[in-house]
Amino acid sequence: MLQLSIFSKILNPDRLDNITEYSTAESLALINILTKISNSPILLKAVVDKAKAKISQGEDNRERTTIVEEAVKLLPERAQVEDLSLSGDHLS
Repeated sequence: MLQLSIFSKILNPDRLDNITEYSTAESLALINILTKISNSPILLKAVVDKAKAKISQGEDNRERTTIVEEAVKLLPERAQVEDLSLSGDHLS
C-alpha cells in the first residue's frame, strides 16, 4: 500500500529525531504532513513545492523537506491531485 510506504519513509526513526528536535512547530508540521498522507499522498507534492520556496528564502527546515521529497518519489510518476485512487477514502 502506497500510504504505508510513505509513512514508513517519513517516520524513519533514524531521521525523525532530526525533524522534531528543533521546535514544537516542526512537530506540528510533521503532524500536518501525516494528515496529508492520510487524506491523499499526492498532497505531498504541494508540501514539497511550498518548502522549496521557503528554503530559497531561508525559512524552512531542509531535513524535513528532504524526507518529504524522498517520500514523493514513491508516488506514481504521472500521479495527479484528481486521482482519487490515492486517497484514503478510496482505500477504505
